[in-house]
Amino acid sequence: MAKNLLITGLIFMIFTLQSCKSTNSKVTEIQISGETVQYLEAHSKQENEITKISGSKVEYKGVSFSYNPQIFGEVEAEEVAKQPLGGEDHKPNENFPNHLEFYFNKDSKEKGRIAVMPIEDYRRMYIVSNDLTDAFDENLNNLQRILVDKNFRVKGEIPFMPFYDATQVFNAKVKHVLFQDGKFLCFLTQYHQEINLINNHDIGYYCQGITNDKRNYIFAVFSVNVSFLPKDYYAEKFEGYKTPTKGFIETDEELKQYENYITKITKRLENLKPNEFEPNLKYFEEMISSLKIEK
Repeated sequence: MAKNLLITGLIFMIFTLQSCKSTNSKVTEIQISGETVQYLEAHSKQENEITKISGSKVEYKGVSFSYNPQIFGEVEAEEVAKQPLGGEDHKPNENFPNHLEFYFNKDSKEKGRIAVMPIEDYRRMYIVSNDLTDAFDENLNNLQRILVDKNFRVKGEIPFMPFYDATQVFNAKVKHVLFQDGKFLCFLTQYHQEINLINNHDIGYYCQGITNDKRNYIFAVFSVNVSFLPKDYYAEKFEGYKTPTKGFIETDEELKQYENYITKITKRLENLKPNEFEPNLKYFEEMISSLKIEK
């Protein structure tokens, strides 16, 4: 069931020599549509400074929000260095521009993160290829559409800008959430490459948004627990449904059984109240609705 998303292939981070902090990087010039562009041919990861924040108010380098430390624990803030891909055959994985990240209980199961990044810097990652630039623009346009119409889908999935080499198994509790500078689209989902049960290890609450000035993209991912779901992906049977032995569907009958199972669990999740999730989904929404970006 694995699905290749639109963004595949080579991604290089574009930046000027003045902003380069990596001593092992080689800058190369290439011609794209008659324009000379500089990019990193190789790089060494920059050490990032992590700031621990206590209290119920987070303020870090122009980004602020309120949160409940009793629910989310300690916050760590970090300015994450740009991470370009190293070759054409590499798949994108956390290949973002310089951006800010906030981690919650980073080493615990109830982990979560919020990332804030400039859209133009994100887009420059794709300038080495017109096809990749077009794909980025299409993904961004799809995001803007779903921020208006929460029922919009692309091949049955909710558009999500970061790359996942997997399939969105389902989506539920889809909701628009306003924040001080823009709007989020939040939803419950689980990504899988193989056929696994919906479980508390993999299920998550995903939010993404754009500021009103169209300058910044924000995404947030939080772990949640549901009382009736299996503990983790090792479970093979749940409420009469058993996963295929080989991990993928081989027959029409298996496909029908799987679709019935997904429909059944999605409906149960959809009918839950926010406080029947752990943590309460309203705690996430209150936190991201307080987000303010001054940069």
